[in-house]
Amino acid sequence: MPQTKSETPVAITGATTSLRIIAAAIVLACLYFASTLVVTLICGVFIAMVLEPGVRAMEQFRIPRWVGSLVMMLATLAAMYLIMYLIYTRVVVFVDRLPEFAERLKQVVAHFQVTIKSIRLSAASLLPPSPETSAPTVRLQQEDPWLEFAWRGLGSVYGYVAAVALIPILVFFMLASKYQLWVTTMNLFPIERRMRVESVIDGITGMVRQYVLGNALVGLASAFIICPIFAIIGLPYALLMGIVAAFLGLVPYLGVVLGLVPPLLVALVDPDYKDAFPFVVIAVTVVVMHFVALNILTPKLVGRRVKLNPVTVTVAMMFWGWLWGGIGLVLAVPITAAVKAICDNIDSLRPYGAWLGEG
Repeated sequence: MPQTKSETPVAITGATTSLRIIAAAIVLACLYFASTLVVTLICGVFIAMVLEPGVRAMEQFRIPRWVGSLVMMLATLAAMYLIMYLIYTRVVVFVDRLPEFAERLKQVVAHFQVTIKSIRLSAASLLPPSPETSAPTVRLQQEDPWLEFAWRGLGSVYGYVAAVALIPILVFFMLASKYQLWVTTMNLFPIERRMRVESVIDGITGMVRQYVLGNALVGLASAFIICPIFAIIGLPYALLMGIVAAFLGLVPYLGVVLGLVPPLLVALVDPDYKDAFPFVVIAVTVVVMHFVALNILTPKLVGRRVKLNPVTVTVAMMFWGWLWGGIGLVLAVPITAAVKAICDNIDSLRPYGAWLGEG
């Protein structure tokens, strides 16, 4: 029986949809099972984009590009080492006292459990006894879910070490051979599309630079205010807790909660804090600085390049956090903003870019 004209478009549409679903499943599986490789590559690309202006500036002084790339990479590593050196002693003392803090925290939690249990018994005494008897509960000890969540995107300790060791090498070669990579990338596309591809890459590069550098400045400015306040109230490890609270506060929407947890826990297990005043100061400081950073510092320093609506940011953090854990939360916004930059420069994808944006 000959095929009718009405059946052909339906069959083609069904086959295309099936192929798209299969392709999406393959991409998702690759992102999940090759997470260490993909995360390392993304971090390397983002860092190279941030360091590129410094290399280009040195080229203006007739410094060979490979020398400028090496200088920028070594300067970045030196800055990271200096930061780690400045807080190293405080981190070591804090880590040494972790068992003491854990024991104190267990006592506080046990006190709350006793209080809650007494309230439940008091409430149960007011109710008539139930004839049903409950079966004994068996609890299985599992690994720490928070630690598993933080390491998920890097696979294992070996994956983390490999990523840390390979990222500087990858960034150096990306910077040193930028022009060769640019030419070979452009050659992958037809001549009539190369200008649009260049616009997409330039948009992603500008967004990444402004996002990373802007957020770093916002975090440093917040820490510059938070640390002295923590020191005034006598919070242990005020410098460390201030920096942690400031940079955790940069996480969209969840930052205020994440920034409150570390200093409040340290204050909670400190026996010198017997009244509510230090806790109120910590909470007010972190909350106020979070909203100042969100509404004043971030728009000025980060700019408007990351034009994502709240729903998009929330869904992106849920998806990338589920896929890669803690590192996924860190990369969720720049990855999604890069996807939006691609959609905005491709005619067929512009409706999706408009849906991702603020309108």
